[in-house]
Amino acid sequence: MRQPMTDRLQRNERYGRGLAVNAGIALFVLAAAAIFAGSAIAADETKQQLRVQMPLVTPPPEPERPLGVRKEPGPLRLGPVELHPYLTVKETYSDNVFFTSDDKKSDFITSLTPGIVLQVPFRMHTLSFNANTTFTRYSKYSSENTTDYALGGLGNFLLGSLVTLNISDAYAKGHEPRSSSSSGIIEKFRTNAAAVSLTYLLANVSKVQLDYTRTTWNYQTSEFRSRHEDLLSAYLYYRMLPKTSAFVEYDFKQVRFNDKTNGLDNKVFTGLLGLTWEVTERSKGTVKAGYLQKDFDDPSRGSLKTWTAAADVSHDFSDFTSIKLLAKRDVNESSLLGTRYFITTGLYGELTRKFLDRLAGVVRASYGEDKYSDIIPGDTEMRKDKTVAVGAGMRYYLQRWLEFVLDYNYRKRDSNIDIYKYTENAFSLTMNASF
Repeated sequence: MRQPMTDRLQRNERYGRGLAVNAGIALFVLAAAAIFAGSAIAADETKQQLRVQMPLVTPPPEPERPLGVRKEPGPLRLGPVELHPYLTVKETYSDNVFFTSDDKKSDFITSLTPGIVLQVPFRMHTLSFNANTTFTRYSKYSSENTTDYALGGLGNFLLGSLVTLNISDAYAKGHEPRSSSSSGIIEKFRTNAAAVSLTYLLANVSKVQLDYTRTTWNYQTSEFRSRHEDLLSAYLYYRMLPKTSAFVEYDFKQVRFNDKTNGLDNKVFTGLLGLTWEVTERSKGTVKAGYLQKDFDDPSRGSLKTWTAAADVSHDFSDFTSIKLLAKRDVNESSLLGTRYFITTGLYGELTRKFLDRLAGVVRASYGEDKYSDIIPGDTEMRKDKTVAVGAGMRYYLQRWLEFVLDYNYRKRDSNIDIYKYTENAFSLTMNASF
């Protein structure tokens, strides 16, 4: 039985790489990012997932722990169950922990993230479970302390040779840090995202994918942001070349806010054309662009028609040098009372250079722009933020399962509203252990 099953898995894996990066559920990545790094990245980055709204495309946190299938067996087994524990310890010095334009306050910040991934193979299928918590403690300003956690499960089911079904659920208690929240305060929230994705292979050159995701957000301070979202996505892929596919994507999202007095309930219609490729293991990417229309249920709130786009491209020039580029333009739900939405446009680039077998360096830079839809009460013009971030670091692998990261990051936000301006310098030392 094992050999046929292996052949089927490999055949599906090869085809999937040729068609596309799964643009569907992507529930966990941003939720995990917010938990692991203590920052909310929507980075989008959201492939229709748990999205935490951010003012720009930012570097990935270290390291993400995806709830997918790991290629290497873990050191711990309970019968057929694989256990993959991990631990991240991070010490950071920031010269502006409150992200203010003047009267800056510095502090040392300690973050501890223990977690575990369980994988249960079941015939041709796989079940995965993930749990982690992040304790963030400030040396002087204990009012900034946070404790986050995340729980999730994913089922991957191969229904014959043509059909794949993914079912997942993710719950998180997290926060948006001051550096990225629109309000400038720590925005604590609880969120849950349940999703199902169905993929069907057609004629060996095409693929159809249908996704449904229901996400709820409950904010502790900015209660007006609490809402639930229903997202339905459809994709049609066509393989033009052995390792390159074109695709059409259509998304429909219905947003319902708990507080009905602000008239923020809306529907979003998005159509995109894209291209995805994995020419070799060294070169792969996905780019897409299209049109977005946002209609508010309350006619007096108007509507929005604009373009949207996303790109994720990586290329290895050699065994020692690689580059990664991310870009995004998207419309986010209201994050400031008195506004209907804000538009984020961002670009992120990263260059990695491997010096020795266990030593690598990285430099990165990003630029992001946020435009808010309305003039906030008390202001005289619509808010517009521009954020620039640059950084560099060194990564050393002491063992296959143990690494150390030394990092420096500089971030500057310019805004036409002076109270939202800030600059920050941050140094950090991180230990990652993953089994």
